[in-house]
Amino acid sequence: MSNYKQEIHNLFPFLEAEDIDELLAISKITTLKVGDKLANQGEVNANMHLILKGLLRSYVITSSGEERTVFIAKSKMRIASFNSILHNLPSEVTIEAIEESDVLVVNSNIFQKVIKSESTLRLLEKQGVRNLFADAVERLHFFTVLSPEERFIQFRDKHPDLLQRVPQKYLASYLGITTVSLSRIKARVAKKM
Repeated sequence: MSNYKQEIHNLFPFLEAEDIDELLAISKITTLKVGDKLANQGEVNANMHLILKGLLRSYVITSSGEERTVFIAKSKMRIASFNSILHNLPSEVTIEAIEESDVLVVNSNIFQKVIKSESTLRLLEKQGVRNLFADAVERLHFFTVLSPEERFIQFRDKHPDLLQRVPQKYLASYLGITTVSLSRIKARVAKKM
């Protein structure tokens, strides 16, 4: 775990060395292979996950059996089943590794007990809630205001490193389009450049 101490400090510079040690003491690092799952839709999973290396996605299976990717998370991002963490209910998503990944797994129930004391780790929770809110507002705007082509361009501009890393079927699903539409959009955008 000590390999990631500096990386955690760089990501959360407001944490002191003791805070990072405290966080690592209540956490574990899990290495995932492609296709391994951290959470399953329908099961309670009260863990928060910080991706140290790799790429994960969360997806839902609709009533018709279709998979829909709702979130793609890369290194330095967090991913979780917020239904389980906030309400102790079954997870609304399945979280799966797209690449081999190292993930810091923190049980939110233990984390909540630790931050009840005067701990700088409370700032992690505050920052996490702010990020969750910002992501939700951004995603709402993404689908209600932007056209499919604009969604692709925004994703490309914000995450150029992911265009080659995320399988096209997951990217198309995340953008709310078919893989055929994604191919057409990519071709149109490439012609405009």
